[in-house]
Amino acid sequence: MPHKRKNRMTDTAIMNSNEVSSSMEGSSKLLPTGLYLRISSEEAAKGEKLNNQRDLLLSFVKKQYDLKIVDIYSDNGETGTTFDRPEWNRLMEDIRKKRISCIVVKDLSRFGRNYIETGNYLEMVFPVLNVRFIAVNDNYDSKKLESSALQPLDTMIKGIVNEAYAKDISRKIFTAKEIQRKNGLYYGNVPPYGYCKDPTDPHHLIVNQETAPTVRQIFQWKLEGMGNSQIARLLNESNIAAPMRYQFLAGAVKAPRYENSIWQSITVKVILSNRTYTGDLAMGKKRKNLSKNLTKSKNIPYEDWIITENTHEAIISRELFFEVQRI
Repeated sequence: MPHKRKNRMTDTAIMNSNEVSSSMEGSSKLLPTGLYLRISSEEAAKGEKLNNQRDLLLSFVKKQYDLKIVDIYSDNGETGTTFDRPEWNRLMEDIRKKRISCIVVKDLSRFGRNYIETGNYLEMVFPVLNVRFIAVNDNYDSKKLESSALQPLDTMIKGIVNEAYAKDISRKIFTAKEIQRKNGLYYGNVPPYGYCKDPTDPHHLIVNQETAPTVRQIFQWKLEGMGNSQIARLLNESNIAAPMRYQFLAGAVKAPRYENSIWQSITVKVILSNRTYTGDLAMGKKRKNLSKNLTKSKNIPYEDWIITENTHEAIISRELFFEVQRI
């Protein structure tokens, strides 16, 4: 399924951003430009907005005589440690089609936090594709590299600092979560389907009265002998929003890829194997190193999970849960 385009600029915004170069319309000197915006899920949770980056870049391009905005590419909730991002992939496809010849970002960290891949793009990919790259806050402009012999060195140092920053953040997050696990506190960004965060305490789960009945139904169907695929099909036929689509519609997650997600057998399997529904908090089941270019989390063996009983209201009984595990 092709990726849906989000955050399109209006014709007015495009026109206003280029009014200083209106006399040069049609000139070959105007580079077709793409603005690239990115915030991670952690930054989004802290309230950072893509609009802040967008306004900065629009203001910057408005003052340039040789740039013309063609499109804006916005990755909301995507990590900078990998370049496998929906809107980045769309931008690269437009570059290959010669639709974009210049990329403008807020700074190098918005572009990417993996030093090796970032350097590969700056030193190999973009020059081969004849693409100009501008990082506004870092005063980096590939067109002006020859005018400053120190700029490539500055870029290298910034790349190393960004990668070190990602490693430091990874260690701090892991340490904080370890403390929360041992105290029986919930630390996830998105609570398990069937629960929501307590408005008075974000580390405590309370039953979501809208989705909890669906969880009970899933366990009951499994107890009656239904397969996971059959359960998923029944849920889709009943027009019940899948977990991530429910979170997207509620505004809890922003990534566009969740807008049309549906129930699948793996979704049902994850719910059926989640002990959280018994009122016990099972934490530390997966681990991901933010400083490495990983696309998947590492599964932790069951014996290394941290389980704290009776931390919140149960949706199903322990007896039902363990009976389903035997099935």
